[in-house]
Amino acid sequence: MKDQIIEASIRSLQQEGLRFSVDVLAEKLRISKKTVYKYFPTKEALAYAMYEKYYLDLNAKIQDMTRENENSLPEDLLCCYFDSAKMVRKEIFNKYCLNHVIGDFALQHHLDVWNTIKPYLCKKMTDYEAEIFKVIIDGAFERAIACNVNSAAVIGMLRKIK
Repeated sequence: MKDQIIEASIRSLQQEGLRFSVDVLAEKLRISKKTVYKYFPTKEALAYAMYEKYYLDLNAKIQDMTRENENSLPEDLLCCYFDSAKMVRKEIFNKYCLNHVIGDFALQHHLDVWNTIKPYLCKKMTDYEAEIFKVIIDGAFERAIACNVNSAAVIGMLRKIK
């Protein structure tokens, strides 16, 4: 049940964003809110478990992608980074009053995702150009998430610019 709660929490946060709640989560899982808190006594405990699982799975997915080295690798890696960006929005940590330790934990993992995908996206760029590219991507993703724009559309436009 614990793993189901974590998985459902990740999906709900990704799909619902700031509308995510433990009440809705419990309803989706057809369990009581009390059952959620049996496994995770605080929302911080749930958030930590959720972010830990999310980044463990995301890193495994990225490793699999880079081993396969497909033609669509840059787009696929940007999709992973976009999904990660949705998970670390400041609004999420503010709304749910999550402590800075969880925020720092998630942000560090988000940065680690960038550092993992950077060599595949910025092969012919200088370090300065790669940093500017990251600024552009981060800005585009932040705005896309705020406006609820499809990640594929944003990534497609970024690839055309490049």
